[in-house]
Amino acid sequence: MNAPHDDSAWLDAARVEAWAGEIRVNLVRLIAILLFYCRHLFEVFVSPANSPARGHYHIVVTAIALAWASEAIILHVWLSRRQFREWLKYAAVLWDTLMVTLICVAAGSPATPLALLYFGIIASAPLRLSLRLVYIATAAAMLGYLFLLGYYAWYVIGFHRYYATPELRISRSTEAITLLTLLVCGLFAGQVVRQTRRIVILGSLIRAVADDREGEAPAEPIPRVSAQTARQEPRPPRNEAGGDR
Repeated sequence: MNAPHDDSAWLDAARVEAWAGEIRVNLVRLIAILLFYCRHLFEVFVSPANSPARGHYHIVVTAIALAWASEAIILHVWLSRRQFREWLKYAAVLWDTLMVTLICVAAGSPATPLALLYFGIIASAPLRLSLRLVYIATAAAMLGYLFLLGYYAWYVIGFHRYYATPELRISRSTEAITLLTLLVCGLFAGQVVRQTRRIVILGSLIRAVADDREGEAPAEPIPRVSAQTARQEPRPPRNEAGGDR
């Protein structure tokens, strides 16, 4: 019931559940790639011939989807063979962040709804039961969004034109609120991991106490004497002076 025992219980549970969590995240990743790409194909199908959804944008999105799906398939093969390494979850999170950033770059603006995928990256981190991974996922998502802001302002629009044209600018309040929301989402994700750790440690303590009680010899029961039985017990005779002999 000491601290090393608690830590070992948490490390054992985290090691197994990190592998299981990576499998679940990868399955959701594959389904999400398929759903989002099908939505893109539907948009291409219903758009006119001169639509921005066609042409170069369609080619770039298809290449990103293929690269992302290839990573998910390779990861599935490794995980199905139980070839799980500690660095794998960090590489998967950073790769997801890179893919989201690239697809937002292809969309041309950080105002695209695709930027909401950064929240999905943070939400997937607690499933690996790693507090460090939550921090890395949160930092990577915030840095990815900051890169999008810089890419849009300094490359797509141009530094001087961006700050000289208010209509093209993204408001500071929008930038700050998005970054703060990503940070708060990461804090909540970290609390999920902390709460899970407390549950695992509490469960190990309860099992340890139960095992200690089962190992102890049962104590002999103490006979209970009722008040009526105590009154019926004979008292010793008293001497003439009123005291006991």
